[in-house]
Amino acid sequence: MQVLVWSDYICPWCYLGRDRNALMTSLGVKVSQFPFELHPDLPPEGRAVRQRGRLAAVYDLIALECAESGMPFRAPTHVPNSRLALETSEVVRLGWPDAFAALDRLLFEAHFVTGLDIGDQLVINALVDAAGAPTDEVYGAVDAALGRAAVNASIEVAREHGIAATPAWLFGNDFVVPGVQPRDLFERVITRLRARTGETPAEPGA
Repeated sequence: MQVLVWSDYICPWCYLGRDRNALMTSLGVKVSQFPFELHPDLPPEGRAVRQRGRLAAVYDLIALECAESGMPFRAPTHVPNSRLALETSEVVRLGWPDAFAALDRLLFEAHFVTGLDIGDQLVINALVDAAGAPTDEVYGAVDAALGRAAVNASIEVAREHGIAATPAWLFGNDFVVPGVQPRDLFERVITRLRARTGETPAEPGA
């Protein structure tokens, strides 16, 4: 079974959604991740998080959920424009797939754990290098707009399936699970789809 998930590195629910990705992977499901720019309206320099604003309240809820899931979390004080991060990760996914999982994890952790600005080119370069991809080549591909085209294509595919927000998981060709639902819902969906198709669960990581 293969599941596609669309996410954005500045979306706190997408960060929590990594727990659901890990759950499905442990059940022998192949989870493939794709970019979706959630806030294209953000200015290039990003935006500060208001202390008592709506986003701060969301972070409080995410902190509780992450604690229950055993995930580290530190509420960001600044939300960067995520376009550079999305384009870079998509270039790496397509050109250096062995480094993608590490970069994907590092980008989420940079924003939601260590507090780095993933809208900063120098930060992105350091994360690409840490993930094991060639920084100069990745930068060149992003500069040539290869990442832009790939992200735009990913968003278009998501919209064709009725997806307008993140995270969203696509099971098969037509069943979408929007938002971070309870873990047991994902387990039930997988069990029912396997019963329908007669699929035998694969070994995790296969």
